[in-house]
Amino acid sequence: MDDVSDEVPWQQRALDNIWVLIVISLVVPGLLYLGWGLWELAELPTWGGG
Repeated sequence: MDDVSDEVPWQQRALDNIWVLIVISLVVPGLLYLGWGLWELAELPTWGGG
């Protein structure tokens, strides 16, 4: 009964956990918007015109 094929993969167990999905749904867009905002700030023209 200790067949390896009966074991649930860790990826399946992680994605079946509602809390992991909630954290992912908050972290991924947060990081994307943070990166987008930093990119936009870096692209702003400066007073020196450099």
